[in-house]
Parts: sequence; C-alpha cells; structure tokens
Amino acid sequence: MISQIEQVIVGFEKMSADKRSAMRGILQRYVEGDMELDEAYYELLDTGLIPMPSRCAMKPKIASDGDEARLKDMIKARILQ
Repeated sequence: MISQIEQVIVGFEKMSADKRSAMRGILQRYVEGDMELDEAYYELLDTGLIPMPSRCAMKPKIASDGDEARLKDMIKARILQ
C-alpha cells in the first residue's frame, strides 16, 4: 500500500494538472489527519490515481508508525511544497 503510493508520488510531476490537483487534495487530507492511510489509499484507487493491484500483488497493510511518518514526509516534500 505505502509502496504504491510512493511510486505515484515519484511520478507526480508527469501527471496531468487535473490528476495532480486531485492527488494533492487526497494526500493533503491524509497528512493533516482527516483520513487514515487506508482511506487515502482506497480513494486514490477509486479515482484512478493509482492502478488497481493484481490479485497476486495485493498485500495486507503492514505499516509501522515510522513507515507512515516517512510517507508523510515524502508527501510534504514532493507534493505539498
């Protein structure tokens, strides 16, 4: 889950302006604590901002507080500048 979001963040600048705006809004709500990681992930999936994983690639959420803190720092540095 976190790795999929990180991959999309890396390619953020290559997205269309509409997709960047939608992604920025979702991730900003996540960083501000308005939604949990799961909610942000599924909203990104529902809006087509991250691809639906194939069944064999689906993994349970195993994220430590450190993983989420690293993800939030990445979002702040690359998207919410």
